[in-house]
Amino acid sequence: MENKDISIILSDLDGTLFHNDKSISDYSKTMIAQSQKQGILFGVCTSRAKVNAAQFLNGIKPDILITNGGGLVHCGEEKIDSCEFTVQEVHTLIKSVFKVFGSDAVISADNEHRLYSNSKEELGDKYWTYNDFTDFNEPCMKLCIKSLDRQKIEILASSIGLDKIDYLPFSDIPWYKLSKKGATKEKAIEVLCKHLKIGPAQIAAFGDDFNDIGMLKFCGRGIAMKNAIPEVQVAADEVCGTNEEDGVAKWIEEHL
Repeated sequence: MENKDISIILSDLDGTLFHNDKSISDYSKTMIAQSQKQGILFGVCTSRAKVNAAQFLNGIKPDILITNGGGLVHCGEEKIDSCEFTVQEVHTLIKSVFKVFGSDAVISADNEHRLYSNSKEELGDKYWTYNDFTDFNEPCMKLCIKSLDRQKIEILASSIGLDKIDYLPFSDIPWYKLSKKGATKEKAIEVLCKHLKIGPAQIAAFGDDFNDIGMLKFCGRGIAMKNAIPEVQVAADEVCGTNEEDGVAKWIEEHL
């Protein structure tokens, strides 16, 4: 694929566009704005919830927002797709969490409107709302468990059926992410392509972690950060600089 064919840039946030302190450099903001002036759409594709991700994008006006791990897709001001656990599925999962992991299990949940956690200490993010989940009654796009015990996670997932759920670990924190089957970044991008009537070959995507692998494989140009885990670098078409080196911005400047 020629670089001139790229019409959309999609970037993960943590470990990718963000520096380690969750900031975005002025240089990155400038390169993104310049690419947008050339008619290239810029989008964020993150596991963060929309209400959380938006707090960190000061100076950037994305044309596309794929958030909640692929559970929510916005193009401009229009919501074009959402994929979430039902209230009943959430009830079943939360009940199973405490049964499998014990009463002191640390969990979080997010949807289109809020982010919840039963531990202020673990998450330490002012955009989260405390909830002990004893009487939680909302649908959710993502449920996260503080654990890397894959066997227990599989037991938990089977409580609503393994055919209804996707689960992946995070590489940088000891947590697992559970989402509705199909609520992945690559599926969200597929919906986006249909909405915009373009092919995935016209998209350049950047990522660093397990849940970016499908996205990098699906898009025409999949670019791993130099700080990405080995599995992501193997899946990518190429590797750019690290997040601390503004790898995304430097790639945009050099190629577009």
